[in-house]
Amino acid sequence: MEKMVKKMKKSMFMFCAGLLLLGWLFAPELPGAGCPAEVSAKVSSRTKRKAAAAYREFMDGVDSTWFCTLDVDKDGMKELVLGYEQRPERITIHKYRRGYVQRIGEDSTPFGLVYSKKTKRIHGLWGGSGSVQDWYLTFKGGEARRVYLSKIEERVVNGRPVYGYYYKGRRISAKSYRRKKNSWNKSYVQLPMHRTSWANINRYIR
Repeated sequence: MEKMVKKMKKSMFMFCAGLLLLGWLFAPELPGAGCPAEVSAKVSSRTKRKAAAAYREFMDGVDSTWFCTLDVDKDGMKELVLGYEQRPERITIHKYRRGYVQRIGEDSTPFGLVYSKKTKRIHGLWGGSGSVQDWYLTFKGGEARRVYLSKIEERVVNGRPVYGYYYKGRRISAKSYRRKKNSWNKSYVQLPMHRTSWANINRYIR
């Protein structure tokens, strides 16, 4: 009897081990699993100096009122962000590539663009008709894209609005929305823009 019990335990152990092995071999690979969503590349100091020199030269031919440099696409090298007095709600983003400065995107919102100390990204805000949207800029295929955190009024029931909550295009709970929204709100500061002048250009673009 004791030998039979030991044999059954051994068989059960082998069966469970087999299931675990199969699960490991055939488990679906989730997006982003096993590697970070974004990896900052190592950019040489020489390339950074070339980019700064190109940005300073580029500033000679633009009519921007404000500027700053930020690593907005998380690749390890800063981009040139420009603001305009004629349209204070708008920015354009420019990047040093292969010896040239190219525009890679722009964004605008009458509610204002801000910088998040938490995400290290440029964020935008919008609201109206009971709906609210926050977003941050990311880059795909070399172009700027918005990633939204949204509270959308979807319908009215008995005179009261019913909202849907979304992040990155997927529905989330109201609790998850409020937690992320509050976290972002606490991290927002003004974009670190500088008034365009040659003194500031030489001081801050280095």
